[in-house]
Amino acid sequence: MPLKELIKFDTDIAKSYSKYMFIGIDEVGRGALAGPVVACAFTWKYKDYLKIGNTYLRSLSDLNDSKELTRCKRKELFKPLTKVGKYALGYASVLEIEKLNILNATFLAMKRAYEALKSLLNKKDFNSYVLVDGNKFNPFINCRQLPIIDGDAKSSLIASASIIAKLYRDSLMERLSLSDKFNLYGWHTNVGYGTREHKIAIRQHGITPLHRKLFVRKALSEEAILLQSS
Repeated sequence: MPLKELIKFDTDIAKSYSKYMFIGIDEVGRGALAGPVVACAFTWKYKDYLKIGNTYLRSLSDLNDSKELTRCKRKELFKPLTKVGKYALGYASVLEIEKLNILNATFLAMKRAYEALKSLLNKKDFNSYVLVDGNKFNPFINCRQLPIIDGDAKSSLIASASIIAKLYRDSLMERLSLSDKFNLYGWHTNVGYGTREHKIAIRQHGITPLHRKLFVRKALSEEAILLQSS
């Protein structure tokens, strides 16, 4: 969707809530076999969203769902996004994912990102309106919310959050893959997701403390069923 359409989506909602600060939240890493879930909360620095679209039309013209962008394009977008917006990150660890389940761990990561952004903005009294990617309200965040299915392809705020969250998590997994503890699993390319190479490495070398045991068990058992039926 073109940048102006992404911004228009947000402004159409904001028209009825002029006293609210709009924040987009998205996460990355829910389906991975290893590593944390990372969430980003993002807001524009200026209330005039349309002015942002006009002024930064060229540098932000490729703004979109992070999954639709190359890594190079996400990196290109990061600098202009930080010029016109503010963001904060939150995460849920592998231990928290296993303790809480992936849905609640995702909610927790989003809450941490939201609270971190509120602290960064350093405003004592302001009303937040959170646009959340997905179909569920976040019970851990106490403010007005709107869940949006495929929000990262519709909202400029959620798309921006998705890009920053993915850049951060991918970079984290790549750095971890340089360690002697984790260099056998190809995280520099699969960033913890269940690629064929990753699953082969797990079968050969076992799991690490950063692998999600339940996710790995399910992925390997599904693969075994497919092999038996073929």
